[in-house]
Amino acid sequence: MPLILTESEVRQLLTMKDGIRLVEDSFRQYAEGKTTLAPRLVMKLSGIAGNFRIMAAVVPEMGGFGLKTLTGTPGKRAPENTYFAMLYFDIESGALLAVIPATHITGIRTGAASGVATKYLARKNAKTVGLFGAGFQGRNQIAAIREVRSIEHVKIFDVAQEPAATLAASLRSEGVDAIVSHSEEQTLRGSDIIASATTAKEPPILGKWLEDGTHVNAAGANAPVKREVDAEGFTKARVVVDFQEQVLQEAGDLIGAIQSGTFSEEAIYAELGDIVTGDKPGRESDAQITLFKSVGVAIEDVAVAAWVYNQAKRNGLGTELALQS
Repeated sequence: MPLILTESEVRQLLTMKDGIRLVEDSFRQYAEGKTTLAPRLVMKLSGIAGNFRIMAAVVPEMGGFGLKTLTGTPGKRAPENTYFAMLYFDIESGALLAVIPATHITGIRTGAASGVATKYLARKNAKTVGLFGAGFQGRNQIAAIREVRSIEHVKIFDVAQEPAATLAASLRSEGVDAIVSHSEEQTLRGSDIIASATTAKEPPILGKWLEDGTHVNAAGANAPVKREVDAEGFTKARVVVDFQEQVLQEAGDLIGAIQSGTFSEEAIYAELGDIVTGDKPGRESDAQITLFKSVGVAIEDVAVAAWVYNQAKRNGLGTELALQS
């Protein structure tokens, strides 16, 4: 019988530390050719200005395969409803094992991918983060970076001042020197690591303000109309992506840089899995600018869902439901 979990149960089971370990392993297996990964399927929802997305992957060494569905309906989400959901299946029998709400999973795995990239691409002595976007994903970006680097200072820029102030106060309560930044330039200059999780259509990350040695995690521009990094930012950096085929379909800032003739598809240095396995080196000098461009991939979701399912079974969480009765 499949196990039905609640969002609160998922939160009990899954930490950012778990997410980074699982996502790193999923990228390693992907680079080693041990997974099957399909680009995201996107369908327009007529009448409500939204999208229905489906992401699927097979991760045999983690015990299963599955898919995640996402419904994007800007301005219409209600907190009591589910918009991210996973179906997780057994690799041996093909049977449905679990139905899992995936809001927390999505936040953790998105942050975790940036955490893995930071581990391999940021300078070891990085202390200061400049964050664009103080929402749900922005918080997870900071949490992930703090798992892999000893962060002392955070500058937060958001077009809405209130969430930036709230996040800054929360970080200060945890012993981090966090401030609200009032400009893109202030956020970029002097930051060892830049993290961005926005819906911006005009890029806040400008290459002219990127300093030597900076690492950038650009995780927000996951649609052709979105932009977080300008063309100069890409040309100044060693660019690593999560899944090149999907990035070239969805990452509006990278697509725009290529279409302008400023950057080229061939200039993409590697996928993250190649760095994790050591097939390609990550950062090679303290002066190098590195950039991780991610749009989110299903191997992350399935790897995390496998862990959540197994932990739920061990801890007696969830409700088994006989769907065939």
